Amino acid sequence: MFLENLNRFFTYYGKGRYLQLIGFTLLSFIAGTLEFIGIALIYPFIMLIIQPDMINISKFIKIDNSIAGGLLIGLSVLLIFIFKNAFIIFTQYVQNNFTANWKQDIVTRFMKFYIYAPYKEAMKSSANDKLYVIETLCNQTVDCFIMRVLNLFTNVVIIFMVISLLLIKFPLPAIVTIVFVCLSVVIQNKFFKARTMAIAQVMAEKFHNYQTALLENLNNIKEIKILSSENVFYENFVQKSKDMKNIQAKQGFYASIPPYIVEIFVVTALLLMACILSVQNINSNSNLIASFAIIVASLFRIAPALNRIQSAVIAINSSRNFVKLLNNEHEKFQFESAESSENYVRMGFNDKIIFQNVKFSYVPEKEVIKNISFEINKGDFVGIIGLSGAGKSTIADILTGLLPVDSGKIFVDGHELTEKTFPQFRRIIGYVPQQINILDKSFKENVAWGCKNIDDASVINALKTAQLFDVINEYPQGIESNVIVGSNGLSQGQKQRLAIARALYRNPEILILDEATSSLDVQVENQITETLKEIGKSKTIIAIAHRLSTLKACNKLIYLKEGQVVDVGTFAELCAKYADFDNLVKLSKIN
Repeated sequence: MFLENLNRFFTYYGKGRYLQLIGFTLLSFIAGTLEFIGIALIYPFIMLIIQPDMINISKFIKIDNSIAGGLLIGLSVLLIFIFKNAFIIFTQYVQNNFTANWKQDIVTRFMKFYIYAPYKEAMKSSANDKLYVIETLCNQTVDCFIMRVLNLFTNVVIIFMVISLLLIKFPLPAIVTIVFVCLSVVIQNKFFKARTMAIAQVMAEKFHNYQTALLENLNNIKEIKILSSENVFYENFVQKSKDMKNIQAKQGFYASIPPYIVEIFVVTALLLMACILSVQNINSNSNLIASFAIIVASLFRIAPALNRIQSAVIAINSSRNFVKLLNNEHEKFQFESAESSENYVRMGFNDKIIFQNVKFSYVPEKEVIKNISFEINKGDFVGIIGLSGAGKSTIADILTGLLPVDSGKIFVDGHELTEKTFPQFRRIIGYVPQQINILDKSFKENVAWGCKNIDDASVINALKTAQLFDVINEYPQGIESNVIVGSNGLSQGQKQRLAIARALYRNPEILILDEATSSLDVQVENQITETLKEIGKSKTIIAIAHRLSTLKACNKLIYLKEGQVVDVGTFAELCAKYADFDNLVKLSKIN
């Protein structure tokens, strides 16, 4: 499972990073080699200090004084260890930057997909799930899995190089050390594996539940207070938070144990090797001291490396599910479908839009739009009417190209709209949704909405057309004033006008309103309708609503029922022909 997840991760997210990973492999071997040289020099250094006559250093360097030579070797050891540690610090710096950049690339890849991919593809997951992928899965995968795998490899190389030195110089003590290393790892893994795997099974779920509860509370404060549901939501959040903290505490506890276990093995190994070296060097105190010094130095380097290895193994085992889930996210979506529409030019619109035998279904088993056909002429104020579930908003999403049709065609001025031409068509569309999203930025930026070079004159003109400029102009900095979400003083009707101004800023040919007045009171709705009448003198308007009062000003209505077009006509014509439509009118209390 470990190798499978790792292989899938590298396949999906490792493109262009293999050379860097090879570079880290080389850095690890250089660090291990420096460990090898530094420890190896300890033996002659001790021997020269204790018994200078035993080693003729003048054969290698031009120093006759053995003590001076010993000091030179000691200085060399010190410099090598300083350089080695500086090199490892540098390696850690490069490695952390590498993983941080890798994490950023993965995060931006998912965000790019969510923004640029076809709407139907991006909507395979909820907003909460998208946030979970970006904030949790990406972080946990790279920090607790990939980073730990790199650390694991580096420390394995260091232990391998140190043990290699011991095998060359002291075969028997080295074998004892190898047994110590293997026994330590096996025992710890036997103790930790089942526990960390159990953590891995639930950690991803606990993180997701916690984040979902967090967003539920923050996004619904108004409704929570109105419905007096504070206790339920608060207690749910506390429970999810407690569950997540408990699992984190367990993981942290298991990660803190290895140093103490390793310490026991280090002391045991030292005692065993001291006995072996004493027997081997019973007639030479100098060899015994020098040999014991190099053994101590070796264990001094192996012990922390073992701690880091065990901590890495625990983290890797605990984060396996995060990696698996992130890999699954990649397999769920078609990343190659993400494409920017920024450079598309505007499409011309001079005649009419034709829906021809259009069918659509969200799932194959249930057809939502059933073979509908209708026409919208340039300059029309068209209303699309029907009960909830009739398919009104789906038609808007199809018209804007967000949802691809199962069959049928859509024409604009005789040219069929396709996946390639829809982005050009969207350039002439202004869209006003039911739920108005306000950015925590200036009024100007809220109107321009994502434009890099904002034209103040166009912003002011859009606000004037939406009959909102006088209100905003009363703010201290006018259109430069910041809109503070939740306390900006704008009424619901004013927010709706802000959304209309946003739709008008790019000077669209077609304005689509998707249930845009459903949350307004009658007076404000009438005011918005009068505004739309003025806008309709120069724009083609398509208004989707289930409240008929919004659509009384339309010159044409498309009456939908259960995904089919019942009829197309004026308000009066439909009232006269269809009793159920007339009943809707009476329920709406239209005079």
